[in-house]
Amino acid sequence: MSSGLASRLKALGLRVAQEFFWGWYILFLLLLAGLVRIRREGQRPRPPCVLAVTHVSGYGFDPLFVTWASRHFRGFALYSMDRPGRMARFLAQSFWRFGVTQDPERKKEINPKTLEAATEFLKRGGSLQVFPEGERFWERRLYAGAALLARRAQVPLIPVGLENAPTYEPEALGLPVWRGVLRALLKTVQKRWIGVHFAPPIWPDPSLPEEDDVDRMMRELERVFDAFYRKFYG
Repeated sequence: MSSGLASRLKALGLRVAQEFFWGWYILFLLLLAGLVRIRREGQRPRPPCVLAVTHVSGYGFDPLFVTWASRHFRGFALYSMDRPGRMARFLAQSFWRFGVTQDPERKKEINPKTLEAATEFLKRGGSLQVFPEGERFWERRLYAGAALLARRAQVPLIPVGLENAPTYEPEALGLPVWRGVLRALLKTVQKRWIGVHFAPPIWPDPSLPEEDDVDRMMRELERVFDAFYRKFYG
């Protein structure tokens, strides 16, 4: 067997496995929606778009809440490749597809490729969730990736705020996958309802240079996020 054919078969096997686990992801979403009320506030966004979501939990279901409220069942998300555990990384890739890293060396090669692939996905009509705060929302710092994607794909950037969602717990991040998921599920069910708020879209301005336009969009996003946190979490 030639190396080229072997590589294609390996890639096909990986894709089949990812689709299998993605199917279970959707089934879990249906279960979650049956256990807790996920209510939408604001106009439901239409793809293509970048959904910039507040990220209040560490091991929670923030992407699932947004998927259900938006009805973008074939939408994906940017996710961190730096999660501990090979299985956790594989599941994240299966569910969300577009991985980025904060590793100083790896991000030079991986992140630009991911940005390019995500931009093409959006240009083809896709919907992509991005969490501008990364995994440390308490630092109150937003990364510009969401606005950069919206600008390059020329699609709207839609701020999304989560109300009454379970919040970050440092002790949960080191748990095995199954224990972390179970803990998050129990915390979510105890909430009884989750509000998903879609703010008006922030549109790119093609008349501006890219850097200026991204800065403008991020300032607007920061203003909306600040209002979300003041209203929902005091």
